[in-house]
Amino acid sequence: MLENQKRSKLFAFSLQAQDNFGKAVALTILWSIWALLFSNLESIFIAKVILSTLCLGLALIAPLIDFNESHATNPLWTGHARFHLVWQVNALVASGVLVLVLLWMIPSAMNLLISIIILYVWLLSFMFALIFMPIYDGKLNDVNGVPPIKISLFRKQIEIDRNVQAISASLIFCTYASLIIFYK
Repeated sequence: MLENQKRSKLFAFSLQAQDNFGKAVALTILWSIWALLFSNLESIFIAKVILSTLCLGLALIAPLIDFNESHATNPLWTGHARFHLVWQVNALVASGVLVLVLLWMIPSAMNLLISIIILYVWLLSFMFALIFMPIYDGKLNDVNGVPPIKISLFRKQIEIDRNVQAISASLIFCTYASLIIFYK
C-alpha cells in the first residue's frame, strides 16, 4: 500500500470521502429508523432516500477511489486492465444516475423494482467476482492500491478490504430498503 505521504492529494481525498460517506450512511440508517417509528413519512419515500444514498455512494465514491494512482493510473496495471476499469466505473456512474432518475423523476412501482434490480446487479456481480477469484487468480488489492480498513475487535487488530466492507454494507443497505418497501 502507498504510505500516506506518497499518496496524491486526490487519492487521500478519496479515502477521506469514503470514510465520510460511511458516516452519512450510518446517519441515513438512524434517520430511517426514526422516520419509520416516529414520523408520518411513507415507507416508500424512506426507502427511496436509502436507495438514493446508496446510488450516490456508488456513483460518486467509486470514481473518486478508482480514478487515481491506486487504479486507473496505477503504473503497475496493464493498459487493458485500466481500460476495463474506466469502462466499469463509467457504467457504474451511469447506472447510479439512471436509478436516481427512475426513483425521483419517473416514479412508479415498476421503476422502483427496476432500480433495486440494477443496484443488486452491481452488488451481486462484485460478490460473484469475489467468490470466483481463485479461478482467475484475482486479488482484492495491489501493492500500491487502496489500504484496508483497520478495526479493533475484542482487542485484536483486524484488516478489512475497503471494497468488501463497502459492498457488503451496500448489500445490507439495499436489502434493508427493499424490506421497507415490500414488507411495510
